[in-house]
Amino acid sequence: MPPPGTRPRLGRPRAFDAARALDQAIALFSTAGFSATSIAALTQATGLAAGSLYKAYGDKEGLFAAALQRYLALRDDRLAALMATAPDGRARIAALLRLYAGLSQGEAGARGCLVVSGITELDQPGVPAAVLRATLARRHAMLAALVAEGQRDGSIATAEPPDGVADLLLALLQGMRVVGKGGCFPAQAEDFVRRALRLLD
Repeated sequence: MPPPGTRPRLGRPRAFDAARALDQAIALFSTAGFSATSIAALTQATGLAAGSLYKAYGDKEGLFAAALQRYLALRDDRLAALMATAPDGRARIAALLRLYAGLSQGEAGARGCLVVSGITELDQPGVPAAVLRATLARRHAMLAALVAEGQRDGSIATAEPPDGVADLLLALLQGMRVVGKGGCFPAQAEDFVRRALRLLD
């Protein structure tokens, strides 16, 4: 026990910016993929020595899991902000399409999506397949709820079942990131969004 009148010593805080390190790891994993990303590349990208990386995250798998957790949290916050400002179901889906269109162009498009990158390597040991599948399931449920909302508020005309429309929208949104990674997403994003919204008519 510490001497009377003294405070117990707290654990030593991490000597690096964890958020910045994870953001650098997200960029690297999204660009190169899990398997092709080496520990050496991660240390260079994050600025962490190998020993610090292992101490903080255990191994490459642990760092990928932490990076994915941050990526999903940041994306969920951004989606929530979008949903809060759109007036109806159709407008919320349009906002999603515009977001993904922007993410599929330029530097962000070339970097790619960490979820898509992980899904292409579900058979690799260390890739959190359950988390990635659950993420797609949550996105599908969100889209189905938005379609149902739009059908109730009159902004979405199609009488197709919400789950079926959500199947198409999910494939479209994730496919946009794949096409963007290949540098082939249309330059006229608003025209793309306008055509995509015809799924709701």
